[in-house]
Amino acid sequence: MNRSRDSERPGASFRELLKERARGPAQLGHLDPELCERAMEGILSGEATPAQAAAFLLVGRAAGDSPPEIAAYARAASRFVRKLDTSGENIATVAGGFDGKLRTMNVGAASSLVAAAAGAKVVVAGGEKVPTKEGRTVFDALRNLGVAAPQNLDEAARSLEQSGFAATTSEHYLPELHSLLGLRWEMARRTSLNVIEKLVSPVPGSARMVGVTHGSFLKSVPAALVGFGVGRALVFQAVEGSDEAPLDGKSSLVLVRDGGVEEFHIEPESLGLGRAGGSDIPWRDEKDESSRIMAALISGERGAVRNLIAYNAALRLWMSKGGSASLEESAEKVRDALDSGTVAELMPDPGGKFHC
Repeated sequence: MNRSRDSERPGASFRELLKERARGPAQLGHLDPELCERAMEGILSGEATPAQAAAFLLVGRAAGDSPPEIAAYARAASRFVRKLDTSGENIATVAGGFDGKLRTMNVGAASSLVAAAAGAKVVVAGGEKVPTKEGRTVFDALRNLGVAAPQNLDEAARSLEQSGFAATTSEHYLPELHSLLGLRWEMARRTSLNVIEKLVSPVPGSARMVGVTHGSFLKSVPAALVGFGVGRALVFQAVEGSDEAPLDGKSSLVLVRDGGVEEFHIEPESLGLGRAGGSDIPWRDEKDESSRIMAALISGERGAVRNLIAYNAALRLWMSKGGSASLEESAEKVRDALDSGTVAELMPDPGGKFHC
């Protein structure tokens, strides 16, 4: 009789999964990936109650989610994704910190636009009002540049076809994850959700570009991408965990390709660029700052910010082309787009606003 009452309670079917996750300290460890898939399906489908979902995710944080676990969570989440209607190939999905930046303005938005002008196909995937920082996002920067963002999936598909650029949020392509924002705010800590939201994409076969916060993620995230089955990806330790790779000659980039992982560094001089890092990004993000910088780029102004934007644009172009052109060739195309006025053609108004 008691068992009958238990089976009628909310979250009854998730209890056994939670028991496996929330063991005592002596038994706290990694879970079987199949169990992880079932758990993430339960969290996103609403099978788990908010209390159960929070408990599962926070205990996972304490145990340290392993790459196989993260890959399993991503596989489950990908089954909920609404796909962008595109038949195009050679697309790069760019994902940085969904929770934005607090100290420096976002230059990754400008990099994605410049990459599109140079011939890339770029989908910016992100979120807004995401804990724990709830900082300024790539979409704030895009709006400052005059781009209507984020786009719903229909708008994103048209924009990608017309201009090679689209920007959408999990609210549109993974609303089940978006619906957990309130719970994530209550949990007060990053969990596996902050990682898997960077791995899934509304364009499943696209290359991935993933900016991470800490150096330890340069090993775990590529391994998770391999386990998730992503054929081509680039992972880098980014400025404030965003979508911006530093150009300092020391920062690691990790290329995932056909099940293998390769770590490398880029000497700025090899791309015809000067060194630039996070300290070179303006700290203030006033409303007109992004458009002012873009207008300065078009007018030919040189400097560290231009180098950083050009570098990140070259990475996007390189990844979107699937390796058919070298990174050096991609950097040259980006410089040509900036110097020839191709980018300026996408910013027709006197105010320097970019229109997709």
